[in-house]
Amino acid sequence: MLPPAYSALPNRSPLRLPDQARVAVYVVMNIEHFTFGKLGTAIQPHLTSSPEIANYGWRDYGNRVGIWRLFDLFAELGIPVTAALNAEMVELYPPIIEGIRQYQWLVMAHGWNNSTGHSGMNRTAEEELIERSLTLLEKVSGSCPWGWLTPGFSITENTFELLRAAGIRYTTDWVNDDQPYWLETAAGPLLGIPYTLETNDISLCLSARLPGEAFAQALIDQFDQLWREGEQFPRIMAIGLHPFIVGQPLRMGSLKKALQHIQAHPYTWLTTSDAIYEWYTQAYPAPEPA
Repeated sequence: MLPPAYSALPNRSPLRLPDQARVAVYVVMNIEHFTFGKLGTAIQPHLTSSPEIANYGWRDYGNRVGIWRLFDLFAELGIPVTAALNAEMVELYPPIIEGIRQYQWLVMAHGWNNSTGHSGMNRTAEEELIERSLTLLEKVSGSCPWGWLTPGFSITENTFELLRAAGIRYTTDWVNDDQPYWLETAAGPLLGIPYTLETNDISLCLSARLPGEAFAQALIDQFDQLWREGEQFPRIMAIGLHPFIVGQPLRMGSLKKALQHIQAHPYTWLTTSDAIYEWYTQAYPAPEPA
């Protein structure tokens, strides 16, 4: 597998977002299951005893409590949400699945669970895991998800080809641009929709340990810069969130502040990853095979 072909932003054809928007902002809520007994995302990484309950419990808080605050917040603000959903959530957390349906969050596939990466899988095993994940996720909204985010970015040489062959239309696994672009695979073109490791609560709240106000300001600063630049070159801004991080009481007010700041700006398209895919493929169809 080769990385995407290099493309310099100033050399591209003009991009036009719907309604003359400068920035398309989409929120990705990563809704995840971590297998008990395996290490995972940690607020206290030094806690590594087995079985390790502190970090597991902290993550579990998101599915027990935090997600409900977030359902309420986004409903209050009227902001659409893209739920990057582990397939195993469908079997293990029925109330959350019902909440996704009730609040009409868009479902994007997020692998089987967040303890099962793809790295090191042979082609057949990965193909079976993708098919099993998509079959289960189809039960949430009645149709196969269009998009995919690999747990932990743990891809193989075959991942993008297998995703396209399974019916996936776009991936958010690449974090190298502010605009969508087409990826070539042996199974056909796959759209890359920009995701982020910067405006992501794991980077900001766990790695950088920013307090709530600084977390909000980081989101605001990112948006403001893209909004100014978007007058000439429209941009996509992803916000990557996790219920066990932003669903904690101490961060809810800061998240709300940042989202309201974004909402208050004209020429801003608050949307979902599926809507970005629909707009882009209609305005900028995949190139014909050479």
